[in-house]
Amino acid sequence: MRYEEIKQLIDLFEETDLAEMELTRENDGLRLVRGNAGKAVSQPAAVAQPEIPDAPSLSDLQDIVASVQNGAREAMAGGSAVEAASDVQPEGEVVTAPIVGTFYAKPAQDKDPFVKVGDTVAEGDTLCIIEAMKFMNEVPSTVGGTIKEVLVQDGDFVEFGQPLFRIG
Repeated sequence: MRYEEIKQLIDLFEETDLAEMELTRENDGLRLVRGNAGKAVSQPAAVAQPEIPDAPSLSDLQDIVASVQNGAREAMAGGSAVEAASDVQPEGEVVTAPIVGTFYAKPAQDKDPFVKVGDTVAEGDTLCIIEAMKFMNEVPSTVGGTIKEVLVQDGDFVEFGQPLFRIG
């Protein structure tokens, strides 16, 4: 796959409400997975998947994505309530992972977490540590406020840009 094709697929994925999209073509493969932001919306257990040809064009992929979205909406009971729920944005700022690595909520196993829900933090306060290649990287708060939600578990692998905390 060329860079331009990958960029177009990412842009297409971002325009949808799909949680995951995977494409395999000849010896190339691409898998896009949305972070934990879509956790609150329940997805149907099984959605009919359209058959994907060996080398789909971008317009074919757009049609496939639209087909999957329509099938998912039809499969959901009370689809309008689910769609309305996805439009509601939780209040507060989201602090995201600045690097890929392992999320640690505590400075050591026998210590308390840096922060927990309900704690007040100032901009620059350490929220957690992300271990990457044996380096412990402190993650500072980008805003001041109250921790509304911790979006990952201690020891979880996190990806760049993945939401970690919601601060209000």
